[in-house]
Amino acid sequence: MAEIVEKLGDLEGVKNVKNKSGVLRINLFAREKPSGDVWEIKGDLRKTGQGIRRRLEDALEEDIIQNWNWIQKPEKKYEDTPIETEKVSDRKPKGHRPPYYTVSVQ
Repeated sequence: MAEIVEKLGDLEGVKNVKNKSGVLRINLFAREKPSGDVWEIKGDLRKTGQGIRRRLEDALEEDIIQNWNWIQKPEKKYEDTPIETEKVSDRKPKGHRPPYYTVSVQ
């Protein structure tokens, strides 16, 4: 398990990885926005997520782990629209919540 934690920690955009009894919390470089309820994540979230998936799939193929599942991923949050008739594409991105990934590993 320590090998996986080390490999995930080497990814670009990953601040640190904590292991608590088979649940990995992968913290990203992020800072809290002034509004206080969302985070600005540094780097490309898509590449970071793909890198995490790739490292976990490699560990699965090498029989280091038996199974893994996403528990929680950062989701993009949008500003509230004042008018109900506005389209979804009119929303402005506000930030992400939470600033980390949570993965269950067995």
